[in-house]
Amino acid sequence: MTFLRCSLLVVGTLLLLQAASAADIVLNVESDTEWLVAGGSDSTITATVLDAGGDPVKGISVEFSVEDGMGSFNRDTRKTNAGGIASVNFRPGYRSGSAVITATVSAGGGDPEEVSASCIQRIDHATPFWLVYLDYENEVPVGSTTAITLRMWDFYRNPIDSLRTAETVHFSVGSPEGNAGFIDGSTYVEDIIVPVNESGYLSILLRSDYRTGENIVYIDFPGYVGDRYIVIYGEGCALPAEIACSISPDGTPNPWVPADGRSKFSITYTLRDTYGNPSGGRDIRITALPGEDRTITTNSNGQAMITYGPKESTGTVTLTATAVDDASVTCSEVVEFISRAATDMILSASPQTMASHEVEPAFTADIRAKVMDEKGNAVAGETVTFALAEIDGGDAADGAPNLPSGSALTDSCGYAIVPFVPGSFITDPDDPDYDPMATGTCTVVATWSGVERRLEMTWKNYPYLSVFTSVDPETVEVNGTVNVNVTVRGDGWALQPDPIDVVLVIDRSGSMGGTDISPNRITAAKAAAIDFVDQMDLEKDRIGLVSFSWGAYIDQGLTDNREDIVSAINALSPSGGTNMRRAFYDAIKILKTTGRSDAVKAVILMSDGDWNLHGSPLAVGPGYPDDDPYLSSYHPTYPETFAGYPWSGYIGTYDFSNEKYEWYYDIPEPRGTKNVETSWYRRYPYYSTITGSVCTDGQHTNQNMSVYANSGYPFERVQVYTIGFVTGLDPNVENALTILSESTGAAYTWAGNQEELEQIYQAIAGELKTDAGVNTTMDLRFDTLEVNNVTVPNTVADPVLEYLFVQNESTLIESHIDNTTPAYVVIPPTTCDNTTYWQAHRNLAFDLGTIRLNQTWTARFTLQALKDGNINIFGAGSVIAFNEGSDLLALPDTFITAVPDLNNTGLNASTLEVWNLCRDGTGPIGDLLQLTWNLNYTGNASATQRLYYSTDDRHTWTRFDTLSPVPPGNTTQGGTLDVRGLLEGYYWIRVHATAPDAPDAIAETDTSICVGLADTPKIKIE
Repeated sequence: MTFLRCSLLVVGTLLLLQAASAADIVLNVESDTEWLVAGGSDSTITATVLDAGGDPVKGISVEFSVEDGMGSFNRDTRKTNAGGIASVNFRPGYRSGSAVITATVSAGGGDPEEVSASCIQRIDHATPFWLVYLDYENEVPVGSTTAITLRMWDFYRNPIDSLRTAETVHFSVGSPEGNAGFIDGSTYVEDIIVPVNESGYLSILLRSDYRTGENIVYIDFPGYVGDRYIVIYGEGCALPAEIACSISPDGTPNPWVPADGRSKFSITYTLRDTYGNPSGGRDIRITALPGEDRTITTNSNGQAMITYGPKESTGTVTLTATAVDDASVTCSEVVEFISRAATDMILSASPQTMASHEVEPAFTADIRAKVMDEKGNAVAGETVTFALAEIDGGDAADGAPNLPSGSALTDSCGYAIVPFVPGSFITDPDDPDYDPMATGTCTVVATWSGVERRLEMTWKNYPYLSVFTSVDPETVEVNGTVNVNVTVRGDGWALQPDPIDVVLVIDRSGSMGGTDISPNRITAAKAAAIDFVDQMDLEKDRIGLVSFSWGAYIDQGLTDNREDIVSAINALSPSGGTNMRRAFYDAIKILKTTGRSDAVKAVILMSDGDWNLHGSPLAVGPGYPDDDPYLSSYHPTYPETFAGYPWSGYIGTYDFSNEKYEWYYDIPEPRGTKNVETSWYRRYPYYSTITGSVCTDGQHTNQNMSVYANSGYPFERVQVYTIGFVTGLDPNVENALTILSESTGAAYTWAGNQEELEQIYQAIAGELKTDAGVNTTMDLRFDTLEVNNVTVPNTVADPVLEYLFVQNESTLIESHIDNTTPAYVVIPPTTCDNTTYWQAHRNLAFDLGTIRLNQTWTARFTLQALKDGNINIFGAGSVIAFNEGSDLLALPDTFITAVPDLNNTGLNASTLEVWNLCRDGTGPIGDLLQLTWNLNYTGNASATQRLYYSTDDRHTWTRFDTLSPVPPGNTTQGGTLDVRGLLEGYYWIRVHATAPDAPDAIAETDTSICVGLADTPKIKIE
């Protein structure tokens, strides 16, 4: 047995039976047992009194005491025996802990000095009797970890701790797939024994099963604590890993409903986690058309339902659903709104005015009959018949118009389309009925289901332009807006450009053998020139070739034979100087003498260096004639006379400050005046007997190649394009070439390599093809309009259509030419405001400028539809005028369908709410607990309500009722809990509502409800 010993030496006086001082007393206290049990058996407490010499002190009184509530003694006071010992029995109380037991001795009488000593008696808790704390989450995500924490008391409400011995609790778990387990270090086990800690608590971590359902935990408690089961429900609310979609009604190839303003789709999305469980309470983002998006939440089954529609316009829509938690979890489905029964038809043509058949034999116009339902939606599969009537080709007619097909079925856009072949006119100018300005007309009659529509078609033998129109959308709600596109294209036969006669002038001086570009300069130049040849249409264009080095050489006259011109280009090789002036002269002369009068004429000169023979192409300085016999050969002493004229730079660097040029005798007038040069002898003593001549006024005559190229008699001017290649030319040369080119309507450019040279050639080719064009204006009239085949005024007071200016969107004008590489931009996209003109005239007017071949001019503007019906948006008199207003082109009939109250409803989701759950009355319940709450359901199915109670502070819920399904609406609901067969205690109530097309809704009572007698003592688990 272990004894607890405490001693205290007190210094002082102590009155004993024999005289002694307190300093001579030693007092010890001890228990014969280290641990007692609350409410259990006794221990013996012994006090020993000794004097200073260690001898027992007999007959002295010892008083024993302990703090309140910790226990009691069989006697509080004892006298020491002969051995100096006084003993008592200590009986523990009902409290566990440490009892401090104190022994005190005194001599008695007066104010005696006391001596005390103490010992600690440890008191353990008794056998576990109560479960006083149990905490866990009764609903957790599947596969997640949750803590179970508990605390026990003995019968006397002492905590069951581990201070003496560690009581243990045995846990085991069962689950849907057997995957639930308790965390034991780094593993999971289904059974585990866990001790309490020093504070009397016990905690264990449980991982729930990966499948939804009940994780049933069995807890085997020690002592008298009753074993119990707890249920931790694994909810399907984990992060989603996949999404599925089902649509009702279904269809092939796409789900569809009528665009009738009533029908709609019901779409159910299901989210599941990695293990296939439903992912409840998770958000899904759904997008459809622009502006149609919504976030919905899945219910406890992982499902979320929306409706889409109804709509009154046809078309397909892609619905995309994406899990908010993971953007990779997504799916897309296409749904379609289709037309209802057809009720009407409109007729249009594109174009409505066109070239006659002999002008464009391959051209046909499209006759378009659109069949619609009452909402303006296209109806497919309807048969429309077509016929021609009221044909009038005039005296010049040489062939009637015709329709190769007399009927057609409407397509998915509601259009039945047949080609229209225009009539033709006499082409023989000697025929007495020949008319170069002939016009023919006829009426196209379209018939569908008893509905007849008529449209006038026009053909001419002098078209210049074609016009195309479109609207988006074709069906619009009253007060809605529509975008109108008007496209004018220069594609008529009269816009075909004149043929092109062009002379390529290529430098083949010695420097062109340079290898600073691969393989060398001359090879790159020849490849770029051949690429230019391939840009031309040699069925009507011709190309010549002049090269230059010491002199200028006509390698190929104008030809339309590709093999000849390519062969001449490939034969070029580099050597010699740079006689650029003579090359200009010969090239321009070829075009002046052999070029066609109706052809566009151009010279394209390419050089990699400055001129150094024959002087400036602009005839800068004095001009020395090429017909002087004494200046026709090279002289070794005076090399500057080489090639028949003085040159200051044959030896050394060319001197631009002292330029001279060769004066050409055979150039057309004006060619400048030859004057006698009196200083000739002083400059050239070798010819001391010779009198020379010089021209001092040639720069303003045809001796200047820019003047010569621009001269219009007897032929048209020649455009002179110039290109610097690889080497940086002298600024004097670049300036002269720029003046020469720009004065002829062309340009000087510089290319650093073969690719840039090819691009320049291509751009020049495109410019040469865009010369033909006509000045064009467009007047769009909206003051009177055709609505449902009736002409009505479009006034300020009673408008049918209104023009709207939208910044950066409408009116948007742009134009480009397609026959250049890259496309030549005539007008970049530019927004203009036509509001002022519209308000003044109820019309729109545009100046298109000169429209050239293959040029496309487009205006996009916005109109607001203010009346319902089929509206031909261009009123009578809407025309395009060209050729200074002498020719007119009518705008084709272009329809929109405006409908009132267009009902385009987007994404809609239902809601489910439960609130204000409360009981009837107050105080304890002994029989029936009456409950009421509010429910609001906006879906299309019915809501189910399940009622639960909990007696363990909302840890475990027991279902006690399921109510009948509730239709949509905002209602007050009620239920009853019969408590007569239930244990007394504190009850919480829950209502859990579910619906297939809305997230779950839950409501709980604010406080617990007492069941049974209010004053009955109870243990409340917290």
